[in-house]
Amino acid sequence: MSKNSRNRHQGAGGAGGSGARSSAPQSLSTFRAGRAVDVLTPAFVRWFEEVSPGSAAAALESLVPIKAVMGRYMECMAAADVTSLEPAGLSVAVSEEIEAALDDGSAPAGETGGFDGTTYVVHSVGAFVEFLVDTGRWSGSEDQLAAVLAFLDTTAEDEGGQGFIDVPDVPDREALAAFAGLPLIRRATALLQWIGEGKPVTATGALRLRDVEAAAACVGVAVRGGRQRSGFPLPGTAGTDGPVPTVRSMYEVPLLAQLWNALEAAELIEIKPTKATPLADAGVFLTGGPSERLEEMVFFVDQFLDRAVLGWDPAQPWERMVAGLQASILLAAATADPPEKARVLAAPDHAPPAERAMAGLLTGVALTRMEELAELGLLTIDTHFRVPPALIRCVANVFDDDWVLADLGLGSDPDDIEVEPTGHSHAAQEPTAPAPAMSPAREAARPAATPILQLKITLNDSKPPVWRRILVPAGMPLPQLHQAIQALFGWLDYHLHEFRIGGFRGRAYAPLNPDGEDDFYGHASRDESKATVGELMPAVGSTMSYTYDFGDNWVLALKVEKVLADDDGGGQLPRCTSGRGAAPVEDSGGTAGWANIVQAVNDPRHEDHKEYREWLGMLPGDTLDPTAFDVEEANEDLADVIF
Repeated sequence: MSKNSRNRHQGAGGAGGSGARSSAPQSLSTFRAGRAVDVLTPAFVRWFEEVSPGSAAAALESLVPIKAVMGRYMECMAAADVTSLEPAGLSVAVSEEIEAALDDGSAPAGETGGFDGTTYVVHSVGAFVEFLVDTGRWSGSEDQLAAVLAFLDTTAEDEGGQGFIDVPDVPDREALAAFAGLPLIRRATALLQWIGEGKPVTATGALRLRDVEAAAACVGVAVRGGRQRSGFPLPGTAGTDGPVPTVRSMYEVPLLAQLWNALEAAELIEIKPTKATPLADAGVFLTGGPSERLEEMVFFVDQFLDRAVLGWDPAQPWERMVAGLQASILLAAATADPPEKARVLAAPDHAPPAERAMAGLLTGVALTRMEELAELGLLTIDTHFRVPPALIRCVANVFDDDWVLADLGLGSDPDDIEVEPTGHSHAAQEPTAPAPAMSPAREAARPAATPILQLKITLNDSKPPVWRRILVPAGMPLPQLHQAIQALFGWLDYHLHEFRIGGFRGRAYAPLNPDGEDDFYGHASRDESKATVGELMPAVGSTMSYTYDFGDNWVLALKVEKVLADDDGGGQLPRCTSGRGAAPVEDSGGTAGWANIVQAVNDPRHEDHKEYREWLGMLPGDTLDPTAFDVEEANEDLADVIF
């Protein structure tokens, strides 16, 4: 099965459209199908979470149409199981479920995570088939599988699965030559060849400092690793004269970090606890047959574009604007009428001076990032922005997507999107809250009378990722939210903290200074006890940052994922529903310091091994797993937070 096919289904297979209820007849076949799917449910949810961590809820929701379709299939075919599907019977079952879902209004268009009822059903079933294949549970023949996949792809395209970019038909030989000649591919190739049979990594999955210089050279950047940072690493500077900047981590070389992450996402390398090693597909990428090699390169470019453009920090609203502008330019540049550079850069005619200045600043940042993509061969910039014909498929794969566009605030209709002379991306109509198939972080929800907010709280710059998902009443005052965060991350409230909305220059909320004079933080902060979570983050997609300990500088990004009418699960509030990663301990020196501690306590050869193990109170034989998280323990700690 192709990576592109799998990626497409995984991106849409588990839409948050819980409204798509089963309308299959209540027969013995329906009952048997439900039981058969129930047996597979734990494995299906685990598979779903491997692709998109934290997506268990989306996986369970996607099982609703899956069970309905399987019931109709078993009724039609008198089948005994759901792991070997006949294309003809599946076609009938899918068509009947789509018709029933639309007739009874259970999956109205536009309310299933950006998909209409048809697309929701088709992609959910597609995800189920992908699961069967990926986990070795498919029991049918290869011919059956090929026919089933062809039916699902065709149905998705016919019923709204295609976007608005017209992807040209470029012969494989020509496309392979175009991809192989990209500076991006050449640098990825050099990095893969340098990795060889494997390179050591830290506990956070980053290259060790002594290897950063060689790795950066592979991607065309001249740096050296050191404890004190100096200068700024620039792409294309490897081998040039002049001062060489010093960096303290591979993540201070953005291009290297993006390529590294894209190699992992494209399944070309695997990052283990102590070593990064190539996977089997790396050999195909480097020396495989023409068609297989082309597929690997296309998938890699998809992953790189996703991280280079869409990997914006949710705590920085301006980055979302820049990403939206980049996506708009790339989408327009992939059409027959590419945008003029002068028009994109033009200042708004009648805007106030402050707005003109902001538009110019954001456009300048976006242009710099577009020029970096152009240096990698992903587009050309002269009088117009243009995407080479062979690469249009990658732009379509990554950006020509309803929930991506909605997440960037661009709307879901190509007629709504334009690149204005101001350099802003414009949506003619405010999009509905998105609910992408495999990411609960984009699920739609509407404010209710007595809402409960589902928040995702992520520790910035943490790797492996450290995050918590929590349900809180919208009326919870910020001091109680502060207590909940302290409990979730195992901190002891020894240090100062603040909440902030609107980015660095936005409004700050902190404890009121008891003396009533200068605040604790050296700048004007509002009294946090006068504000509630729901007032500052009223809707899906609302964000806020929380900073704790201005020495270690733990910065958490808070985002509203859902607004619920009531607490279906019952129990205590606030309540943690999921999470990932061990939280760093107090006074551990920020994310870099914590990463060093994790490495030290797990490596007997580390010079600080004994000292840090004693500091953490570890016993002989104990290990520190940076990915560990216990939701039950988190809720025990949250039980002391009074609201």
